[in-house]
Amino acid sequence: MMNIEQLWKKRAAHFWVECLRYSRYIGNSGTVTFLVFAFIVGAYYYGQMLHRLPTSYPVEWGIAVLFSLLLTVSPVRTFLREADLVFLLPVEWRMHRYFRSSIAYSFLLQGLYIFIVLLAVWPLYMHRMGGKAEGFLYVLLFLLVVKLANVIGSWQEQRLRERSARSIHAFIRWIANLAVALVFFSQGFQPWLLAALLAFLVAAFFYYRMLARNYLNWEHLVQKEKEALARFYSFVNQFVDVPHMQNRVRRRALFANLVNRLAFTRENAYRYLYEKTFVRSDLFGMFLRLSVVGLLIIWSIPGDTGKTVAYAIILYLTGIQLSALRQHHRYIFWNHIYPVPAGWREDAIVRLIFLLMLIQAVILYLAVLLSLSPGWAMAAVPVLGVAIAYIYSHKVLKRRMLHTSNTH
Repeated sequence: MMNIEQLWKKRAAHFWVECLRYSRYIGNSGTVTFLVFAFIVGAYYYGQMLHRLPTSYPVEWGIAVLFSLLLTVSPVRTFLREADLVFLLPVEWRMHRYFRSSIAYSFLLQGLYIFIVLLAVWPLYMHRMGGKAEGFLYVLLFLLVVKLANVIGSWQEQRLRERSARSIHAFIRWIANLAVALVFFSQGFQPWLLAALLAFLVAAFFYYRMLARNYLNWEHLVQKEKEALARFYSFVNQFVDVPHMQNRVRRRALFANLVNRLAFTRENAYRYLYEKTFVRSDLFGMFLRLSVVGLLIIWSIPGDTGKTVAYAIILYLTGIQLSALRQHHRYIFWNHIYPVPAGWREDAIVRLIFLLMLIQAVILYLAVLLSLSPGWAMAAVPVLGVAIAYIYSHKVLKRRMLHTSNTH
């Protein structure tokens, strides 16, 4: 007879063995050292910002919005596979312990994220609240209780068949989390807040208990697990080749049509392929998000030196993220029969990433222009941007691709 609990442990262990195997490549890439340096620089300027920030500035709003999102987004890793639709679905009545393990695992992992983010924003919270601030352990315990309720609620919502119904439930949870977080971080523990939260949790308990009478939406759970694995492999794919990674394709007709303007020539074959791949993949959204976040960070950091360092770090991180483009289409056999030299593929990727980094360098320079006083940094920053874009794309990335091609 199948041991359901052992099945979950086996699958979770297999996933973490794979994580550890890939972490070795990530550690050897030099990215970790760069991120440590960025963390040290960020911590220094974080402290500088606290000294300049007035205590009356309403940072509790930003903290509340941040934690409301962290509390609401509560996916449950089930480690389900497509074959389970045949072999495990008929024994759903025996899967309670399996899914309880998934809920506990997801809560512990997401609780760790809550702990790390709370550590990061704690100096800001103390700076704002002063003597009115609650103790760190009390705040952490409060957030973990709310997080557990969200994980359980999110799990029961996966039974709903309609995507719109799941979205409405998640939106209601976000509104409730935002209200609770805002009151909590601005006023601390209040008897009426605890009473209202307890009443809400009791009502939610009975509602989700009624929802639990529905059968599990197995197809949806398998799809969510596929998406979770795709995000993991997409991250790892920036450091090491992941041949079985599945990439999501998005239409984005407006930007895709811009690529169609390329001349239909032999020299543009790989250029067309990878530019179309960029605008229709998740890399496009990543590029936009990093650009927006970079603008905000550079604008908020005080001092010419701090802005220049942040400019360089964000631009380099974008290059690291864009390097995942080289893994696309590597195992499609059509590439090997194109009537074009094989080296044109690497050249097209290098030139595209160089161009994208230049575009972001210009975007980030807008924040520099708006906040820098006239001086050395005003002229040095664009030169630094071009240098980083060229060195990373034409030196670092090209060397990595050459090494990869020689090892295959």
